[in-house]
Amino acid sequence: MTSSYFDYARPFDIMIGMWTGHSIVYDNKGKYLYTGPSILTIDWKEPGKVMHYRQEDLGSLDELIQEHEHGKALKDLFVLREFELQVDGKSCDSITGDIKVHGVESSPGTYLFHLNFPTGDYYNNQYFLNPNQRRIIGPFVPRDAEGRTDGFQFVVSQTFERISYDVPENAF
Repeated sequence: MTSSYFDYARPFDIMIGMWTGHSIVYDNKGKYLYTGPSILTIDWKEPGKVMHYRQEDLGSLDELIQEHEHGKALKDLFVLREFELQVDGKSCDSITGDIKVHGVESSPGTYLFHLNFPTGDYYNNQYFLNPNQRRIIGPFVPRDAEGRTDGFQFVVSQTFERISYDVPENAF
């Protein structure tokens, strides 16, 4: 994509580009736990049909996770996440990668996602404040070794700012 024009009638089109942001994690009582910066790229592999998603966290998050009492449950949230999404109208599903993803556009600029990680589920709502700013927030529900859950234990709040409408070949 080489311009700032988005087709609001095409679900997920507003997500295309390179983004910088940060994630803030709170416990289920609202207590602040930590923050981690990241770079995100999303581009159309096949316009309107297949999107490529890549998010990489920056900084020394490995040390933070090792030191944090909740690090094991959140470990796979703080690495490289990369997958492709097959778009079908206003919904999408992952077709590659280790994370199962399902998303839906509920209205232009508002999306709901379920990401199924090996250690739990992240349910998030994504809101575009304008074409270049988005907020993502939702609970992370960890699973134990037997697959049991005890409700959500963490809330992940993310803020992203678009830094480019184009995604360079070797973005990172």
